[in-house]
Amino acid sequence: MSNMSYCRFTNTRDDLEDCLSSLEYEETVSESEAIAGKKMFRRFLSFCRDADIIQSYDYEMVEHLFQNLQE
Repeated sequence: MSNMSYCRFTNTRDDLEDCLSSLEYEETVSESEAIAGKKMFRRFLSFCRDADIIQSYDYEMVEHLFQNLQE
């Protein structure tokens, strides 16, 4: 279910905080969650790169991060 436009960023921020906590505490995730996490991070980092917010990012590091968390 998608978020309503008036609370899209608020709801997503809360969910992102949960995801980041999971990464910080190195909680294991299922294969499908690891794939979704990699896709989400790559998409966000690509957006930041394309918008000139960051210059680049290490694709392999994102892969490695989620590979290590996979059950």
